Amino acid sequence: MRTRPAVDARYSGRTACRAGSGLIESLALREDLTNNLLLRLEDGQLDFALIALPYETANMLVETLFDDELWIVGRKGDPEVKAKTVNLVPSLSERLLLLEEGHCLRDHALHACGKSIRHSSGDMEATSLLTLVQMVESGLGIALVPGMAVHGGLTESPTLVTRALARPRPKRTIALVARRSTSRLAELKALAEVFRQDRASFSTGRRSG
Repeated sequence: MRTRPAVDARYSGRTACRAGSGLIESLALREDLTNNLLLRLEDGQLDFALIALPYETANMLVETLFDDELWIVGRKGDPEVKAKTVNLVPSLSERLLLLEEGHCLRDHALHACGKSIRHSSGDMEATSLLTLVQMVESGLGIALVPGMAVHGGLTESPTLVTRALARPRPKRTIALVARRSTSRLAELKALAEVFRQDRASFSTGRRSG
């Protein structure tokens, strides 16, 4: 997404993570596993966290932002990803490469394939989304990646193809979360609206481009 510039423009001098007084004064970002972010949120080390659902958020305020469909990426020439839209048939599911345990995208990908949560075997699991795509480039299998990553150019490669999945397409829901005790409810609502507006502008630009 291109949301950072949009947030900077609207909230010049504010933060989405650690806030100063009144208005947010600088945008400080931290990337981590969802569980770690929520623990930091509960401990008061962060004000907000941007996460992908489904994920357990029972003790949090949740502002859902938009849906993010999963796409399939494979090597060019792979007959199972040749069609413009691809069905997740069992033969593809068996070739699915995963992120290591702890990454929510791992669980989302397994759910999309109708598989129960698979514990790590220690074989060919990626530590990051970039590594996952590189493993596909190396011919080790196929992967499911978020639309945000696809539209951000992560899967652009002369050796790869990225295909939409057959309907109903599996998807995640991107959400902004905060502690229920937060004193920054207005900032939470306003920041969520920035994300929604930026997503809407991006989607409109793609349709007209």
